[in-house]
Amino acid sequence: MPPTTELAAPERAPALPTTDEQKYPCVTGADGVPRISGVAVDPAQGFKATELQLCTLKRPHMRAFHFQWLSFFVAFVVWFAYAPLLVVIREDLGIAKRGIWLSNICNVAACVVARFVVGPLGDTYGAVKVQTGLLVFAGACTLLAGTVQTLAQLCALRFLIGVGGATFVITQLWSSEMFATGVVGTANAVTGGWGNCGGGFTILVMGLQYEALRDGGLSDEQAWRRAFFAPGAAVLAVAAAMRVSADESPRGTLDDAAAAGARAKVTVAASTRGGFANANSWILGVQYAACFGVELHVNNAMAMYFYDRYGLSVGTAGTLASLFGWMNLFARGLGGLASDAANRRLGMRGRLLVHTAYLFAEGAILVAFSYVDALAPAVAALVCFSICVQAAEGTTFAIVPYVAPKSLGAVAGVVGAGGNVGAVAWGLLFMFGSDGAAGYRALGAIIIASSFLSVFIRIDGEGSLFSNDDKKAPDPAPGRDAEA
Repeated sequence: MPPTTELAAPERAPALPTTDEQKYPCVTGADGVPRISGVAVDPAQGFKATELQLCTLKRPHMRAFHFQWLSFFVAFVVWFAYAPLLVVIREDLGIAKRGIWLSNICNVAACVVARFVVGPLGDTYGAVKVQTGLLVFAGACTLLAGTVQTLAQLCALRFLIGVGGATFVITQLWSSEMFATGVVGTANAVTGGWGNCGGGFTILVMGLQYEALRDGGLSDEQAWRRAFFAPGAAVLAVAAAMRVSADESPRGTLDDAAAAGARAKVTVAASTRGGFANANSWILGVQYAACFGVELHVNNAMAMYFYDRYGLSVGTAGTLASLFGWMNLFARGLGGLASDAANRRLGMRGRLLVHTAYLFAEGAILVAFSYVDALAPAVAALVCFSICVQAAEGTTFAIVPYVAPKSLGAVAGVVGAGGNVGAVAWGLLFMFGSDGAAGYRALGAIIIASSFLSVFIRIDGEGSLFSNDDKKAPDPAPGRDAEA
């Protein structure tokens, strides 16, 4: 029999409420599966969904699901809106290449602190409230992005806009609040992956928008400055829609879930202790630096790399570089799906095996990429590399919900912040070392080394890379109630 991998709910109510007491009634069909708004749920896990129905916006589960990825998507758009225009901005403002690397570091550095902070805040105050605040702040700063005149101003605004990257932590916390253990790996990976597509979208669209504005009669300077208005306004619009029409839990708000006994109330201090004191959080954080941190670095650097190395136009360089981000459409979800499948067969050991394999492959392909000189094979290697990067991100956050369930936001914050620490480190590596093929070769070797850290991960009640704890029944197949 496969080992057990069920994630225990933080606290269970002594008795389930009646249908009339629930904001969203649960109805059991003829097949014996309880459903809310047509989505299969598990009452034993606080009515979390046991399936994904991607083509519906019904509350609470699927409406929340689509706002989870969309809120992160628009935050990612403004977070990296500067990246494809940096080759123009550096010439217009007379900024040296090293100054551009410094602005890239500022862009991801702010998110390190923000991610540590917002995880416990999400545990305490609820995902929708915290996510709305982050989007409003990032959107307002983006509307000012076209006003910069100096390197210091560029670094300052990129730092402030980078706070919006902390939306990822809330996306993962929110997704884990809504989806049961049998599908949480896939749900977390898809919401994170589709959100990450904002990186590919902004690298593609901002460069093309700049060229369209310039071809429409604006000067180079006027074109790049005006290009920031549309993404800033889009972020504010999503924040408003999410605040008034999305739920924080299967019961409605976080307070509704706590009142029903489906979720324990937790203070910021208690959440912080539970997540920050767990060694697994920090190991996964280091490994996340080697996948998501690498993604952030590539989003900032690849368009400039293609522009400088192959002599391409701004639009063409951005289009090719955007292929890296577009792999998020499926690749991060692929990692979560593979992790869930391995979990059903091999338990936590399976999740860790898949996770380790993707990290190793990611590093090996990046080393190969560093030796490629021609454009076509370089693009092919970039795509393969991207698939492994995104899949490794998905496998990471398929493990996160098991680390410390009562401090899920804090764990997500530590791991998510690790990604940004990695991006800062890789930015410094390229700033003070080689920013070309040799830099990517060294980075690939570091990623390979990070994959071996999996041997130190052991999750209480679940297992490790070498064995599982045999305390629980196997997870149910997606779409089935755990008690059916």
